[in-house]
Amino acid sequence: MIPEDFDYSASISMMDVRENLPFVDPENLSSQDVLEILLHLFRQKHGFVDRGHEVNNKETAWVNAFLFRLKPGIDHDGMEAFVVESIGSSVDRMANLRSPS
Repeated sequence: MIPEDFDYSASISMMDVRENLPFVDPENLSSQDVLEILLHLFRQKHGFVDRGHEVNNKETAWVNAFLFRLKPGIDHDGMEAFVVESIGSSVDRMANLRSPS
């Protein structure tokens, strides 16, 4: 369940990953790479507050107690891209979130 006050939907082309995150190989993502891409996308959106995050695996990561997947696909320009997909949330993780500063 995603909170209504922030839109976590996002996507990024593999070319943009290479340009904006040169240390990330979009063809061979690590757990940390997935988290870095998600944080990069969310930080570009107005109103995003990082209240806690952690790596999970080579497809998913936790941000603000929500589990997100980077799903490979094709963007509106026909280029290879990743689309952010919400998988679920964790009440335990929500209880441990930091207060916004």
